[in-house]
Amino acid sequence: MRAPIKYVLTAQVFRSIISLVLLVGMSSIEAEPLPFEACPTRAFIIQKPGSVPKTYGVDMATGSYSTFSEDMGTVNGYNGVGFSEHDSFLYGWDYQRNQVSRTGTDFQITDIGSFNKDTQSEAAGNFFVGDVAINENAWYGYRKNHGMFKVPLDTGASYLMSYIPGSIDGASHTIMDMAFHPSDGYIYAMTSSTNSHLIQIDPATGLSSNLGLVLTSPNKMTFGAQFFDVNGNMYISDNHTGIIYKVNIASLSAEAFSYGPSSTSNDGARCANADIPVASNVDFGDAPDSYGTLMASNGARHETSSALYLGDLVDNESDAHLPLLSDDLSDGSDDEDGISFPTGFEVGEQAMINAAVSGTSGSGYLNAWFDWNANGSFEADERAISAQAISNGNNSIAFTVPVWAVAGPSWARFRISSTADIIAKGGVADGEVEDYPVVVTTTGVAMTYYPNASSYTAVAYEDLFPLEGDFDMNDVIMHLRFIHYVKSGMIHSIRIKARLVAMGAGFHNGFAIQIPGLLRSNIHEASISWTIDGVTQSTSPLETGQTNAVFIFADDLWHYATADEGEGCKYFRTQAGCGSSAVIEWDMTVPFVNSVSASAMPGVPFDPFIFSAPGYSHGQIVTDLIGSDPGRGLEIHLKNKAPTDKFDNRLLGAGHDISNPATGSYFQNADGQPWALEVPDTWSYPLERQSLNETYGEFMGFAGDISGETNSTWYLNANGPVYVNKN
Repeated sequence: MRAPIKYVLTAQVFRSIISLVLLVGMSSIEAEPLPFEACPTRAFIIQKPGSVPKTYGVDMATGSYSTFSEDMGTVNGYNGVGFSEHDSFLYGWDYQRNQVSRTGTDFQITDIGSFNKDTQSEAAGNFFVGDVAINENAWYGYRKNHGMFKVPLDTGASYLMSYIPGSIDGASHTIMDMAFHPSDGYIYAMTSSTNSHLIQIDPATGLSSNLGLVLTSPNKMTFGAQFFDVNGNMYISDNHTGIIYKVNIASLSAEAFSYGPSSTSNDGARCANADIPVASNVDFGDAPDSYGTLMASNGARHETSSALYLGDLVDNESDAHLPLLSDDLSDGSDDEDGISFPTGFEVGEQAMINAAVSGTSGSGYLNAWFDWNANGSFEADERAISAQAISNGNNSIAFTVPVWAVAGPSWARFRISSTADIIAKGGVADGEVEDYPVVVTTTGVAMTYYPNASSYTAVAYEDLFPLEGDFDMNDVIMHLRFIHYVKSGMIHSIRIKARLVAMGAGFHNGFAIQIPGLLRSNIHEASISWTIDGVTQSTSPLETGQTNAVFIFADDLWHYATADEGEGCKYFRTQAGCGSSAVIEWDMTVPFVNSVSASAMPGVPFDPFIFSAPGYSHGQIVTDLIGSDPGRGLEIHLKNKAPTDKFDNRLLGAGHDISNPATGSYFQNADGQPWALEVPDTWSYPLERQSLNETYGEFMGFAGDISGETNSTWYLNANGPVYVNKN
């Protein structure tokens, strides 16, 4: 049987009930309105879904709301509402009276007395943006293209609305509400747009500052209700969706905090010095806090009731209990009983879950997330079940484990609610959240290696492009190994191991690999894992602004190597006695969004290339051609490999280069010599300033034959000095 749900009648709810009783019992009696309790924690939302304004009380922690008043006593609007901490009344713009009016516990809009306006106030008309100040008992109103206006509220029976001189200069923003900060004295407002900016306004002058972009959306956002909590967190409610966002004004960031009522007409007020308490009837998740579990992390939470939940049990807590002491263990009640797993979770295969739904409402929506890449967070593309309608009883739902999922232990989160489209974190007014540890598996996956499982291929570069230079081909030498993960003839991810073997470059070069024909959009960027010398990297190596997938291993290889040992050492492992046996290693695993047929995958070693490190010169001829240091615009690729989208095409055909994109000819001179070449890692490369042509006499015959068949083993027959420490 289902354990009983405990309900606690809080003092605030009790006062609200008493207020409603008084409203009903005294509806026919003219009485002076009573103030609200000092600094209530609930937010007041004023909406006009029909012909008259209504008042809601919103629990900020979960977004649950109740109706305080169905009728505020007017057929016109009531907007620009603020809570006065000086007398505990609501004040807002009364469209019927064309002035500021007052509201108390009866939730009726009341005339405050004689109301006068100066000339500018009269010309401004009605107001829908306003709030009551914290450090003075005064209502402030904003009107776009008119300015800021002030109404002192402690003047007795006569009130004067006056224009703040010069404030019209800051009144260019499209805002639908504003809120006083609890401590810094400024007004803040979010603009209504698809790109919403945070505006700071000085109430003394009305002048404003655009602090920056905070939220973007494909649809216009209209924030008709905006308010603060005692810690200086700003909350904004989108009229269209009812989503309440929590805004960090210092970092200019926002996240969905809870889901409240939506309306085309929406205004809000709240005591700015109130905190955001958690009621006693709230259910939290149980996953580690990196997934958004504790209240401090805007954890997943639901206001519980008998209307809708998963399984037979749902319990309440004041905050989440994290593993290994989840609420199931801490209170002896295991309420993670609504989801069962008839199948496992195998990479690339279909899986199934069963969801048992209970409650008097009979139906709701299920959303579920799996941490497929095991990085400790639920990301947008890890939502396996999205707004799935389910009803009382057992519901079976199938989905596919993505090919980029990482095998091993992980976590899943399931949320049921009457709200269809919710995210993995934040508060919801009903339902339940259940978190489960899961294990992702993989079978039938084969690994193919290039060149093989125990050795590397080498790529060597001459960096004086487009001039031939000394052609010692040791300016950069990298060793590479590639691993393909293949299942049923489809590649779902690749691994690249790279080692910096030598660097005889006077210039500063970066290193990257392009995969021709593999779209950047088919890389699951959030799941890329890579290390440099065993240290995990937190930044993405996938370069932006590219059509193909391009991975940046290093912006400047000189950050990872020094000339090191010996007197007179200028370069890394290209001079006798210079450079230790240690090499720098990269290890990168790249998952695909969609598997690629092994037969369609571009050939290895793909397209490894070096490029000019930003901020450094790369020779006078390059500067003359481009007019500045080339930055990413200079790339050096293997023979007949096309450059990336970031290459500066003015370099093609310059100097000794005879590149011709029309014939697919790139990065070679008239003799067929390349600026980059691939050879086995057993190759002994020339010492510094020793031309490859002289060190390996058979090379020219190989370079001049487009078929690559002439002198194909040229690298085995050195007749000049080479660097002997290759490992």
